[in-house]
Amino acid sequence: MKRFKNSDPFLIEKLRHKYAKAGNLTLFRELYSNDIEEIPNRNDGVLWDKLNKRTKQDLEKSPIYKNKIEVISKFLYRKHGNLLDIGFGNGILEKKLYKTNIKLFGIDISRKSTSNLNKEIKGVFKTGTVTKIPFKSNYFDFVLLLDVLEHISTNKTFKALKEVNRVLKKEGYLIISIPLNEGLEEMLGRGENPNGHMRDYTPDIIRAELTISGFKIFKETLLYAFKESYLLKSLVLNFLPFEIRKPNLMIVFAKKK
Repeated sequence: MKRFKNSDPFLIEKLRHKYAKAGNLTLFRELYSNDIEEIPNRNDGVLWDKLNKRTKQDLEKSPIYKNKIEVISKFLYRKHGNLLDIGFGNGILEKKLYKTNIKLFGIDISRKSTSNLNKEIKGVFKTGTVTKIPFKSNYFDFVLLLDVLEHISTNKTFKALKEVNRVLKKEGYLIISIPLNEGLEEMLGRGENPNGHMRDYTPDIIRAELTISGFKIFKETLLYAFKESYLLKSLVLNFLPFEIRKPNLMIVFAKKK
């Protein structure tokens, strides 16, 4: 794979999509080596101290974000067990779940977010990273990775998913969300990357990553970004037998094999 050392990261992502779609997981996996060119990584605790504080009100008003939280909350409603939220941010989901039978745990690279959530609700919230989860193996019934994987260097993706697999019980649930079709290449061309994204995911890419990492997908939900008439427009798109608009977010429900 050294022939790709200085290649365009978006060209590599297109190759990942091609191999994933074709089911060639051997060549797909080779495109995650240390020799692959990547988008610069801006994600650290300092950045996310700022972003989590700055984006809280925007997220609470965002129709697609609220829909995502509703879809996941509905799935978890009336379930019980230990739940780990990796990258919990402002803890919006935790505040919806803290009165349920689910025991809440979380890690985030933002020390300020960790400190704030520990003060606000009952749970165990630590500063940490997905590549070195500070909890014991086979401990969680649910692990959430909501809008996290696109912030991770590709050469650490499978290390992260291996850690998730480690802390999740057998047949435990993994719930992931990833942005789709956000125009990251065009944004970077304008010198913009406000959220520190490093990946240009497609549904086939996340499916291949999860398959290789020992997870079986049983449900997928696609969401669309609309500023007005969100519920009506989303309902229409989900019932049409053909695609007239590309989705903007994918929620994946999987189980550890």
